[in-house]
Amino acid sequence: MNRDDILVCVADDIGIRTWLERTLDGMWPVEFVASSDLSRVSRLVEATGSRFVMVAADENDAEKALRIISALTKSRNDLAVVSLTRRVSQDFLLRSMRAGARDCFIASSDGEEIRTRIQQFLHVSPERATTGTRTSEGRKKITLVTSSSAVVDTRFFAQNLAFTTNKLFPDARILALDTSATDRHAFYLDSNNRVTLESLLQNPESLDQAMIETALEEYAPNLRLLSGKLSPEALSDDRNADLFIAVSQLMSMFDHIVVNVDPVVADFWISAVGLHAKDLVVVIQPIVEQAHEARRQLDGWREHLARDCRKSLVLDCYEKKGSPAIGEIERAVGIDYMGSLPLDWNNRLMSINAGLPLHKLPQRSPYQKQLEALLKRYGADENRNDQVAVRRKLLRIG
Repeated sequence: MNRDDILVCVADDIGIRTWLERTLDGMWPVEFVASSDLSRVSRLVEATGSRFVMVAADENDAEKALRIISALTKSRNDLAVVSLTRRVSQDFLLRSMRAGARDCFIASSDGEEIRTRIQQFLHVSPERATTGTRTSEGRKKITLVTSSSAVVDTRFFAQNLAFTTNKLFPDARILALDTSATDRHAFYLDSNNRVTLESLLQNPESLDQAMIETALEEYAPNLRLLSGKLSPEALSDDRNADLFIAVSQLMSMFDHIVVNVDPVVADFWISAVGLHAKDLVVVIQPIVEQAHEARRQLDGWREHLARDCRKSLVLDCYEKKGSPAIGEIERAVGIDYMGSLPLDWNNRLMSINAGLPLHKLPQRSPYQKQLEALLKRYGADENRNDQVAVRRKLLRIG
């Protein structure tokens, strides 16, 4: 089954959401959104490029579901919309069909039957000519950087990853987003923009190219920084859709986005935007406990990531004479080893305390040198993998 088909479910009932996730059995990713804001529903459908939407009806207020069904079906002719209810009545069935619903699912139906009916709808629904951020090319834009331990400085790694990417691809528009940002600083840099990710979530209509150009100054040519620390309210499960929409909008404005995902909020971020990610980089120190925790996390995140998301391991503060060996750590974590970085403590401290990127220090940093070599190898491996994929596709066509 193609996980590029994201299903959208408009539902307030937690029971219906749980039933649907169990019924889908991982065949398709599903994004949930509350019914309280129709514009939010529409933005999520557009952001996902979804061709199939389920709208759950509240038995005490069926009119709300009917209004949403009608609005969605009028907005796009290629969108398959079905109603979803715990108990069906002939009156509601007829009214939902008049509103534009193509079917009505009962939240007690056999799972295999529901999956078959969804597959039939997706088979007959035409692919959109442009699906925005849901294309494979679009997902090449986001790299999520996180760790299994809060003691690992992913913030420093992601900051330098963004600068190194900017150096290797000077014409690409890059956004570096820091979920560990403070009130004064994004990453360890002297940068204080007027707009934050939190403000974008509160005012999604304001997010456009003009706002980005005026409110997010370029820290370096073609490189902008954004504070991504969110309040506890914004991290609640019912706000996943808002983050998904905002990141989708940002993807349309940048060629590449690097996100430092603080381990404390990693579960929320990956469940919300993991389907967008082309790369997930897990940074750990060569400590067995961190390796085992990383393996546990990755197992839990698998269903939230696109199947072609490249998952890579980076060892920070690595010494060649240390133990365990790289191969043992790689096997323990269960994803491909990307490379290692030295402690290089003096240069790290100088960079952090001066609020400057490593490449602006007066001396050449071993950390920076090794990171550039690592990314060049990483890019070369990706190009080879893409070429192999193209050749395999041509052979299948032939």
